[in-house]
Amino acid sequence: MTHHKAAMMSGASQLIIMANDKGGQGKTLASLLVADHAHLHDAPLAIAQLDAQHRLAKTVGRNVLTIPTVTREARRDPTADARSFTPLYHMLERAGARNTNCLLDIGANQVGRFANWVGIVELDEDLHAWAFETTVMIPFVAEGEGIRQAAATADALLQHFPRAKLVLIQNERDGEFAHLHEASDAAAVYRASIEPLMDRATLLRMPAIAAGSWRPFEAAHCRLMDLPLMPVRKVMALTGLPYPESKISRGEVAAWTSEVFGELDRVLNWATRETT
Repeated sequence: MTHHKAAMMSGASQLIIMANDKGGQGKTLASLLVADHAHLHDAPLAIAQLDAQHRLAKTVGRNVLTIPTVTREARRDPTADARSFTPLYHMLERAGARNTNCLLDIGANQVGRFANWVGIVELDEDLHAWAFETTVMIPFVAEGEGIRQAAATADALLQHFPRAKLVLIQNERDGEFAHLHEASDAAAVYRASIEPLMDRATLLRMPAIAAGSWRPFEAAHCRLMDLPLMPVRKVMALTGLPYPESKISRGEVAAWTSEVFGELDRVLNWATRETT
């Protein structure tokens, strides 16, 4: 008997847009979590970034489409900036034809630029025609400006993606949101800007990682999904910790990753490969 294996796809493709117009909110880490979550679900994922940094590309270890930042020429000629997004359009078009998922990581101070291009080309209509389900994911930490920019980012993107799911990711790196003092600026901004979004948003929790546990792995561009099975000797080489502490550090990051993957399970329904 000849066994024939054919790759097939099931479910709708997803476009995940990871954004917050303020830097330092955990976008790269959240994007890495999404990429690893897709990999563990055997879901094909094309990745693009609108950012001058290349941390995500270094970590995932494969090509990531990078849309260059605005040049002086583009500022003089807006159509030149619009043309810089053409590779992203083609990537999405190909992914739609192949029923492949996409992740777009938008860097700080780039949301308005992206939203302007989306409006010009009416991207949402094309995504609908290509059978994409769009999810806008916005991480933010427990401080006023990050929260304020999270809401502004949601408003800017949802104007152009009215069918999109909105996912707000509370990054507890700098403290838990439940512990915000009622009289603080952060609490006031949260009440004024985030709470009105909750009628259409799903709220996810990204707890803080135990102090220092992830930092050496991040510096070495490790994949989160690889840590549970990483040999302790390799952990020792990366962290400089003795054997027992290396096991603890690896276990802390693995437990944190599992917890956040459980949160992502609530909102991500990947188009995955099936074999027959």
